[in-house]
Amino acid sequence: MSTNELNIFLNSFDRPTHVSDVAWQQVIQQAKRVWDAYLNGEDWNDVLDITCKESYLMLVSHEGKLIVQDESLLRYVKNDQVKSWRKHLEEIAFRAIREKQFDKADRFFTKALKVDNQHAMNFYRRALLRMKALRHKEALEDLTRAIELNDGVPAFYLKRSHIFRLLDLDYKAMSDINKAIKVDPSHSEAFDLRGKFRLSLGDRAGARLDILKAKELRDHGKVGSSEVYAAKAA
Repeated sequence: MSTNELNIFLNSFDRPTHVSDVAWQQVIQQAKRVWDAYLNGEDWNDVLDITCKESYLMLVSHEGKLIVQDESLLRYVKNDQVKSWRKHLEEIAFRAIREKQFDKADRFFTKALKVDNQHAMNFYRRALLRMKALRHKEALEDLTRAIELNDGVPAFYLKRSHIFRLLDLDYKAMSDINKAIKVDPSHSEAFDLRGKFRLSLGDRAGARLDILKAKELRDHGKVGSSEVYAAKAA
């Protein structure tokens, strides 16, 4: 990309009404410095001040490729504009799910995570899509990251336990179910799942206790928090 082409590209963006002329010029100058590094084959390792969605989009090539290393995104300045853009990307992903375009949904949750990689629920949402596509290793990595960011959501552990069972890692699966119950002792689904798991392992006595506990919790209206793609948990 020539200097002239770069200027045309950067000046094709409209200044948001909430951004002053001075701040807008700073956005453009930052993008120019990042592009100069990229075109010279250098990695960008400095802090990026992402003050609006345009300051992010200026760093995306015509091919849709982000021109900075993912690691530098950890240093994004999180603010209301970035959160708003993340939610916009999430809505596109949710719409894709409703239209059963699961690959597209995966891509847009990935874009949302590039904007904000501290949002545990988006790792969980992407993991569900990757489980559906039988990409278990990637789903496992996403769920582990979700738990690292927020270890207080039972659904994260229950979904990861499912993958561990598929991988014949029963001891890890049981450990995750136990963690889910520790996080939420009134989670009937977790007790029900552990009961069935124990039954499959030949522990009839333990299975009976868990299944009875699950029924008791349901009878008292405590069903736990069953997470879905659009749930708010992070």
